[in-house]
Amino acid sequence: MEKAVFLDRDGVINEDVGYAKSIADIKILPDVPQALIKIKEQGYKIFVITNQAVISRGYATKDDIKKLHEQMNALIVQQGGVPIDGFYLCPHHPNADIVQYRKVCECRKPAHGLILQAAKENLIDLKNSWMLGDRVSDIVAGKNAGCKTILVRSPQSEHVTVSGITFDKNTKADYEVNTLLEAVDIMSL
Repeated sequence: MEKAVFLDRDGVINEDVGYAKSIADIKILPDVPQALIKIKEQGYKIFVITNQAVISRGYATKDDIKKLHEQMNALIVQQGGVPIDGFYLCPHHPNADIVQYRKVCECRKPAHGLILQAAKENLIDLKNSWMLGDRVSDIVAGKNAGCKTILVRSPQSEHVTVSGITFDKNTKADYEVNTLLEAVDIMSL
């Protein structure tokens, strides 16, 4: 089995602008291309695990976001990084504007269904893998999947209520850092 790093998207890989609908909304954070190279050098596969309410709100389709992720990978490579191995997204939201996406599901973080799906499809050993995110919901998903966790601090990190779910303010990641590049140093220990 292989090991993996599961990354939240907005706030970890790119600036969090709210509802990113196209590549014009994406600005890759400065240290991300270098960090992705180092993650690969350590033998990890890289997957993005992301809630995409932009779909449930009707601002973009699944195909739009799939295309956006392909363009993000190209942009990361253009900036000197390596491509992400896979993108896993949840289009659902309990209060979705689009009825077909209005539900409580097992894939929307803090649920860990997307991590389990990625692990099953790619033969990933979750105990030797990491979940990195900038919100407590990312950390809860990672812990519930059996991964080690790192909080990448952002303005969103202090919010204990995410999508109407209030988390224990004492929920802590195994480690906290300011950038993805700092997280890579921890993963090499």
